[in-house]
Amino acid sequence: MQIIILLLVFFCIFPTHVYSREKELLDFSGDVRFGAFGRDRNQRDGERSRRDDLRIRARAGVQLNFTDTFSGKFRFAGRYSSDDRFNTYHFEIFEAIPSDGGLRLGDSTIDEFYFRYKPSDQIDIRLGRFQTKFELEGVAKKSFSRNDSDNTNITWTDGVHVKYTIPSGWDLHAILQRSKDEGPTTVRRNPLDFREEDSHITYYLGAEKKDKSKTIVQKGFDITHIPDALQRDGDASGSIEDYTAVSGRLAMQWPLGKSGTKFLWSNELGYAFDTPRKSAIQTGGEKDTSGLAFQTTFNFIDIWPKHSLGIVYAQTRGGWLISGDFGNNQELVETRYKWQVTKNQKFEARIRNREDIDKRTNAERKRREWDYYLRYTIKFN
Repeated sequence: MQIIILLLVFFCIFPTHVYSREKELLDFSGDVRFGAFGRDRNQRDGERSRRDDLRIRARAGVQLNFTDTFSGKFRFAGRYSSDDRFNTYHFEIFEAIPSDGGLRLGDSTIDEFYFRYKPSDQIDIRLGRFQTKFELEGVAKKSFSRNDSDNTNITWTDGVHVKYTIPSGWDLHAILQRSKDEGPTTVRRNPLDFREEDSHITYYLGAEKKDKSKTIVQKGFDITHIPDALQRDGDASGSIEDYTAVSGRLAMQWPLGKSGTKFLWSNELGYAFDTPRKSAIQTGGEKDTSGLAFQTTFNFIDIWPKHSLGIVYAQTRGGWLISGDFGNNQELVETRYKWQVTKNQKFEARIRNREDIDKRTNAERKRREWDYYLRYTIKFN
């Protein structure tokens, strides 16, 4: 009912009176990502586990172009594994992600269902269920703030997204994201909780400018604010505070010789103001945990045509709770290779190491894991 009311308001504010037909009535699109995935983990209790499987994520959507300025999109998405222990084979129009990382293997859902108003190149408004991404440029694109449906995961944003481009080339973004008591539709880490009424709306403001022909390829910053969501002591009986985090991105490139190879150095820095106590994330002590997060990436673009290599190093302290790409209290090192086979097809290989920064008080040792994948992505327009 709330979505219907929002749509009615949307129609009233933005009447669709332009009926020229420069676009096809229906546009079909989709993508398939498949590959081999593996993980070798040394658990916090001293045990060792290993998992290998083949996975596939398939998404298919249709866009209905009502006019040149007004459209709507609907998309189906599912993710599956060759290991039936992980498959649930379940379809549902979820209002919250069913696991910490998004849809479970075997799940499928509607991950896009929105209306879009784009009267010019300066204004772009989406209302409903859609995807949001604000990634750091590089071979292994990651984000501290918003990156729906990374890797083979499936997450989404329910709400409204307004984008406005100013004459200098900066894109200004405002997002209001709706959540329910059951949780958000994007990855959020404990001890963030969404049972308080005010926590049902997440506020995001951001600004970004990209120009791949310049030395400064990307610059941007954003702020995320979630009222009454942070359980500082780890449960609802303790203090509940607003959670506010800011991040900034900067990427620069330089040519290497005359062969067309470029070196791209990208950096992102994040800071959360109010953070949980160390006892809430089981790292010991009553002091607040750090809200600092940073990633730096070294990228060699077009080592030979269409082949690139990237290295990522990152640390996210215990108080950074809003990234799907990075767990909190985690150090990460990753090497990624990408072959852009065609415009709509690419092959990627990754090897990654992740390790706890601070050992948990209830653990024998820090958790450490190596994981890899070989994956292929095909897009259909």
